[in-house]
Amino acid sequence: MSKKNLKIKSAFVLLKVLDFFRHLQAFFLGGENCLCCGRPGGIIPVCKNCLKNLCVKSEALRCSVCGKELVSEMELCSSCRNERVLFSVDSAFPLFSYRLWKKGLLFAWKTEEKRVLSPVFASFVFNKIAEISPSPENLLPVVPVPPRPGKIRRKGWDQIEELCHFLHSLYGIELYPVLQRLTRFQQKKLNRSHRLEQLKNSFILKPCKKIRKFLEAPPKTVVLVDDVMTTGTTIEACAAELKRAGVEKVIAVTLFVVD
Repeated sequence: MSKKNLKIKSAFVLLKVLDFFRHLQAFFLGGENCLCCGRPGGIIPVCKNCLKNLCVKSEALRCSVCGKELVSEMELCSSCRNERVLFSVDSAFPLFSYRLWKKGLLFAWKTEEKRVLSPVFASFVFNKIAEISPSPENLLPVVPVPPRPGKIRRKGWDQIEELCHFLHSLYGIELYPVLQRLTRFQQKKLNRSHRLEQLKNSFILKPCKKIRKFLEAPPKTVVLVDDVMTTGTTIEACAAELKRAGVEKVIAVTLFVVD
């Protein structure tokens, strides 16, 4: 068995052990209630039935630019028709709509730090990567959207970094953490025009010494992973920087989309 396969198998074993103790804790101390239906969800705040209905329907019509679900048969959503933001992003695949109880699911993960959701979300992202990759043996590499400066030092973790850790350790996906964020402000309080202005130079490549291998032979196609797409300005800024570095195609996969 190769070192890579042994590492993946060891990660699966560790995850199963952690799940066992979490289930044991939920059995004796009480588990999470589902944010959707209120029924017991076990170790995560969503039950198995609601988890199956989490994703946007695969057969739904999607905007050809941002990937949002369409309410009409037009090729573009209203946002992209009025003010298109994504130009460096070749295609976008948001997995969940940011509505109703699904907002609570993201809040539980990011703000309440229910990190047991990290491998759950990673499995959804992996399924999409496997779907859009050339073959199961040739999975597309991932570039994570980086956190704000100082976030990991303050909170101890970053949700996208952890999700990508599971993508690598559980599924063997190659990671290229080559971007860094310069701005410290939170964008959720800004409108669309302010986001565009603030994000023009918000992401850069890390110093050359740290990413020399990437710069010498950048992959032709990468998957850019983030938690939520609101206006698309973040993934566009990241994609533009990657293309300046020599990447030919950037595919964005986000967990949630504000539509």
